[in-house]
Amino acid sequence: MLENTAIPYLKKHFQTGKIIKSRVIKITGLSESRVDKIIEDILRITGKVQMGIYPHPEEIQVKITVAEKNEKSADKIIYKIEKQIKSRLKDYIFGYDNEKFEEIIGRMLRKSKKTLAIAESCTGGLLSNRITDVPGSSAYFKLGLVTYGNESKNKLLDIPMETIKKYGAVSKKTASLMAKNVRILARSDYGIGISGIAGPGGAIGKKPVGLIYIALSTKSKTICKEFRFVGTRNLIKYKSTQAALNMLKQANNQKIDFIEL
Repeated sequence: MLENTAIPYLKKHFQTGKIIKSRVIKITGLSESRVDKIIEDILRITGKVQMGIYPHPEEIQVKITVAEKNEKSADKIIYKIEKQIKSRLKDYIFGYDNEKFEEIIGRMLRKSKKTLAIAESCTGGLLSNRITDVPGSSAYFKLGLVTYGNESKNKLLDIPMETIKKYGAVSKKTASLMAKNVRILARSDYGIGISGIAGPGGAIGKKPVGLIYIALSTKSKTICKEFRFVGTRNLIKYKSTQAALNMLKQANNQKIDFIEL
């Protein structure tokens, strides 16, 4: 296959005697169509450069491939294009090449010397699992709770049953208290609370499948965002963890405003 297919393809599409170098930019929080619209002129670049956009369930990847005489020349071209993309997509970019989001978050928390605690409902511990997939995460991850039912939210996180009955388990108020109270319980710098409806059933009145509330709490303030995800149960759960990691990244970089809840 290499001799009969791969090598002839490379010789046809790239000039011999040159090196081929690629850079993958990873984006979250935007659809493929939205990314395509924002950087459509950059994606049309030709010549020594090949551009590609590749959608994945949890992220969008933009790939820059350059054929040049040496690595230094290739890096120069890639850097110029990457700079243009970063100026437009900014905080939607979370990583590059083979980096995993949870690894980036781990490095970020280590550098800032911040700690994290998580209270999950609809994601069932998936966010905590991703965080602890990174070796050495015990340095910054202090506590993970799966408060799936209302009783556990009440007993473990001290959320009043009256509050849950009034606003619902799937609400900004409940998610915000989950984030705040797990942070207080763990004595951590950040607290994350996730509550929602992953489906395929469970829709309640005006609360459809895919409705997710993600809250992030610091020692002074709390923010909560509403998301409407589509897809299978597992995909909605994964998208929820991706959104939570992105909120944490932006908060650590002071790119989102915290409001008192």
